[in-house]
Formats: sequence, C-alpha cells, structure tokens
Amino acid sequence: MKRSMSMLTLIAVGMVLAGCGGGGGSGTALPPPGTTFGLEAAMVALETSGFQKTASVSGSASLSGVTYPISGSVTLTLAPIGAQTVFNGQSALLSSSSYSGSVTVDGQTLALNETQQAYLSTSFAPLGYVTSTAYCVAPVPGVVPATVVLGDSGTVVTYDCYSDATLSTPTGSESLSYTVDPGVSSSTVTVALHTSMTDASGQQIAVEEDDYLLDTAGVLALQRASLGGTFSGVAMTLQLAF
Repeated sequence: MKRSMSMLTLIAVGMVLAGCGGGGGSGTALPPPGTTFGLEAAMVALETSGFQKTASVSGSASLSGVTYPISGSVTLTLAPIGAQTVFNGQSALLSSSSYSGSVTVDGQTLALNETQQAYLSTSFAPLGYVTSTAYCVAPVPGVVPATVVLGDSGTVVTYDCYSDATLSTPTGSESLSYTVDPGVSSSTVTVALHTSMTDASGQQIAVEEDDYLLDTAGVLALQRASLGGTFSGVAMTLQLAF
C-alpha cells in the first residue's frame, strides 16, 4: 500500500529550510483471456512476511521559478505483521513500514526518514494509518479483491485524515484505487495502486502510483513508485525504481 507520500513533504521542507530557489509494465506478452491472479492472498503473504528493498530516486523540484534535479536512494522496510492491537476503537493488526535514505537537491543533501504504522482488520482489510504528520481513518474498512484479471480496476479504501488521534482537526482525505495492467510475461500482471491526496478544502495536492508485479503463483513484488505534488510551495515529481 501507500508508503512514500511523505517523502514529498520532507524534501519540500528541507528545500525551504536550506534556502533553495534563490505506470504499467512494458511487456507485450499478455495472459490468456480470463487468467485470474490471487491479489488478496498475495498481499496477505507480503504483509505477513515483510521485505526490505532499496530504490534509486530521481525527479525534479521547482521553487520560485527554478527547477532542480533530484537524485538519491532510499531503503524501504516492511516489517512482518505485528501482534493484534486496537486502532480507533477496533481490533487491528499492526503493519509497520519505514524508509531511510537521502537525496541531493541543488547541492544540498536532505535526509529522508519516516515511519508509518498501518492498521488492518483481522481479515487484513485496511482500517487506517499513522505517520508523524497524519492520522488517517477509513470510515468503512477497505476491500482488496480476492482475484483480479487483466483490465480490472476499482477502489480499495478511502481515508479521512486528521492532524492527530483526537480527530479534531481535519487535514484532508486520501483514496486508494487499483488497476490491473500488463506485466512482463504471459504469467504476470502489474497491479498499480493509485493514491490521491486532497487537502481540507477538497483540492488535490498529491498523487502516487505504486506498481507491483503479480504472477500466477501468487507472488507479489514491488517494482517502482512515482509521486507528484506540491508542499510548502515546492512542486515535485519523484520516481523510485526498486
């Protein structure tokens, strides 16, 4: 699921403080019509086992009319699913993830470090997540389809986001949807997870796409991510290749 959006915020804040500013796979072999892929079980297996991957980061940032290239690397770690806990009054499973690394922008090296606590129902439905700057709750538990075929699409979950656990200060909302695109062979598809973030006024401020390769054996692997948005007056695009 979504793990990377706060990178935009960290880079934007870092640029301001430092004074800067003076999609789917490319394979052509398609699965036979009607071939099903077990998405829900694959996601449960990924959350249960965890993983660690390092990505190269590239992109650009624009501030005060000047565009700067971004380069660097980050390591994403998904810990194996934790013990049962409580989130927003509901029994939940804890899924912890973090990234660490750095990028270079206009000669400035900016550290990227963030931890996210995601909460799933005991049947692994998304319930919400917490970061250092957000507390997001799904009014209705999300739904990951059990199986998908090439060309499928749908909504997984919608979150209402707040500044903290008191839920007293709304900050916006997020929606997570998916598309099933060609993979790299006749036994794979690319499951693209699309996140759209809006502020409290309903204005879209950022988007993210995370692409996972899913095969007919039920193995799911993160391949790449792309992010775009504007934070603290800095407009950015980022690409992560794992």
